[in-house]
Amino acid sequence: MKKIIIHSCFLAIFACFLSCKTRQPATAPLPPVQLSERLEKITMTDLKGQPFTLHKFNGKAVFLNFWATWCKPCINEMASMETLYQQYKNDIVFLAVTTEDLAKIKSFRQQQNLSFDFARLDITYLDAYVIKLPTTLLINHKGELVQEEEGMRIWTQYNNLEKIKALVKR
Repeated sequence: MKKIIIHSCFLAIFACFLSCKTRQPATAPLPPVQLSERLEKITMTDLKGQPFTLHKFNGKAVFLNFWATWCKPCINEMASMETLYQQYKNDIVFLAVTTEDLAKIKSFRQQQNLSFDFARLDITYLDAYVIKLPTTLLINHKGELVQEEEGMRIWTQYNNLEKIKALVKR
């Protein structure tokens, strides 16, 4: 009898272990069917404390970069973003957004000597459907998302530069 009880306990523990191992991890929400809905959700605050949305840039192409000060790949790509900004600042709005506080963003921008615009993202990365940092959205002058790039890029490399040139031509 004792053997049966031990055996039953072992099977119960084993079954519990298996059920724990097969649980699905939490995932980001699925992006909306309409990409414009995704862009509509993005709200930000500029470095002067003024709230704004992407509508501020109607009629302009936008290079929207999601990043964080603790993200080394994010920081590593910013030098090439600065180079692009210097070359395309009359054609494209360059904007880097993070969920960190404004003082930290201002300090980072000054320390890194970067010229393009920065802002605080007022929603979570997941609410913007960003699951990896850095992520860059390329938005054409019509306000349409035309490209999403996840992970670090050297934006001055040929294949990435071609995406920027295409954005300008649209």
